[in-house]
Amino acid sequence: MEMEKQPINNSGTENPPIKLIQQIIGYRTSQCIRVAVEFGIPAMLENGALSVDEIAQRAGVHENLVGRILDHLVSVEIIGKDDAGNYTETSTSKFLVPGHDNSLCQWISCELHPLYWRSWEYINEQMRRGDTAFELAHGLPHFQYLANDPEAQERFDEQMRGASMAMGAVVIPHLEFQEGVTIVDVGGGDGSLLAQILERNPTAKGVLFDLPRKGGTLSSAFGKLRFEGRASIERGSFFDVIPPAGDVYIFSRVFHDFNDQAVKQILDNTRAVMRGGERLVIVDIILDRTASTQRRSSQDVFMMVQLGGRERTFEDLSKMLSMSGFDTTSVAKTETPLCILECSPQKR
Repeated sequence: MEMEKQPINNSGTENPPIKLIQQIIGYRTSQCIRVAVEFGIPAMLENGALSVDEIAQRAGVHENLVGRILDHLVSVEIIGKDDAGNYTETSTSKFLVPGHDNSLCQWISCELHPLYWRSWEYINEQMRRGDTAFELAHGLPHFQYLANDPEAQERFDEQMRGASMAMGAVVIPHLEFQEGVTIVDVGGGDGSLLAQILERNPTAKGVLFDLPRKGGTLSSAFGKLRFEGRASIERGSFFDVIPPAGDVYIFSRVFHDFNDQAVKQILDNTRAVMRGGERLVIVDIILDRTASTQRRSSQDVFMMVQLGGRERTFEDLSKMLSMSGFDTTSVAKTETPLCILECSPQKR
């Protein structure tokens, strides 16, 4: 196979690959996307093409500055521009509109917020000391910080709510429950996923278990189920105790938030409340070391920097589960990076 040839400059030396340069400066586009979303520009374009001065007036920004941001987004085909010089929507920009199916707005507002952005400044220090970059930047671990900052908690909840709704459509068809079971969603956030599960299983009841918080709202669907008496909330830390009397314990995208020692403690606490017939369901990204993808490796690094966690292979999780007294009974892959592990407590 002929190797791709790199351009040679006038000095006769090889130039850096264009792809490498694009990867280095990718953050510039990320931040332009954040600006556009936070000023609601993609939503403005849904109703037709707009001139730069019309956009500037509606957004309350400087015309000459926003025009430069928009021109960059045109160059990377996120928004369009017609022959008259007006800006237009594209098949990509619709995903930057709040309320659109599979909208990425909550994700952008959370992950590209300065709160998370600043953590990356401390990644070198994390390499030296081993402490999580987020904690080095802000003085508190991620979830403890959120518990004391209602606005940050709400941004995070919005992102998780959108992810839970999308994930539910993929994961829930793989989950089957006996009638009348009590399902405990451990670390379940605003109850979005648990609400979807209960709606699909009308005889089941649910317990949402998560940390106490100053801010954040519950999913409206979960609130309705709570009013009907099919769902309840318990507050606490899974590092201290797990609610007893559940038939099924679900951990959805929880374990990748933490290091191995922390996950072992959570699993030990879960096994301690099981009598022998319960089920443990884990929904998480499962790494394939033989076929690592950019998306999964990028997520692994993000978890390292922001939470001190990691993505794991099936072998990683199975070993930890066995050490805490669980047998893995089944693994279901989905069309997404998420997999579903079902486990049962080992007989004592």
